[in-house]
Amino acid sequence: MNRLCAENLSVRLGGNMVVAQANLALEAGQLIALVGPNGAGKTTLVRALAGLIPADGVVTVDGQKLATLTAAERARKIAYLPQGHSFHWPVTAEAIVALGRYPHADLFSGLSAADSDAVCRAMIATGTDALAQRIVTTLSGGERARVALARALATEAPTLLADEPTASLDPRHQLVVMELLRHAARAGGTVLAIVHDLTLAARFADRVIVMERGHIVADGAPDDALSVRRMADVFGVEAVVVEIDGRRLPMAQRPI
Repeated sequence: MNRLCAENLSVRLGGNMVVAQANLALEAGQLIALVGPNGAGKTTLVRALAGLIPADGVVTVDGQKLATLTAAERARKIAYLPQGHSFHWPVTAEAIVALGRYPHADLFSGLSAADSDAVCRAMIATGTDALAQRIVTTLSGGERARVALARALATEAPTLLADEPTASLDPRHQLVVMELLRHAARAGGTVLAIVHDLTLAARFADRVIVMERGHIVADGAPDDALSVRRMADVFGVEAVVVEIDGRRLPMAQRPI
């Protein structure tokens, strides 16, 4: 089932075409990695899909035009995890994760039992339950990244759009986060994640979308989308392919 679709999606920023005529359909049950060189338009595309910036074209979620939904309706359908994970207020990690429940909340009451359960599940899944009462501004970059992911997961939206969810994480937690994203997809969710580590993307994603200069230039199985030829043409690197657990993974060897 196609859950999030874009037709002829284009975004101009400062008079420049940053995303040009993008067409894609994101399916339920899939983890999709969005990759491309710096400046390819990945973050802009994801923000447009989330309805956070103006764009030309049509985006639909569960068959409804995104533009017709209220902010709360949109937030219940699409959880957005931005890059950076900056927190400016000295509140607990648990309070940050609870923000993920606001699209479901009654403005005149506190968190319901269902909300508290969702927060608890998200923190356990991300290994942040031990940080629940820590002040978020005192956490390391990797800890803040996992708290931010927990906040997005607590929303329990069927679609998750994540911008560099493994940035600033150590190797172990990169694997943990990718496993979490894959699990969310296997549970019936739709997950689109911007990933800079191409080997990590090929290892975990069901599908890889490649962007270059605002255009989608490949969209398919990881070993096809990240072929040695495409690694050279798009990323400017000479790559070799290794096989791990039955998957063919590209590894960059040297710049071209």
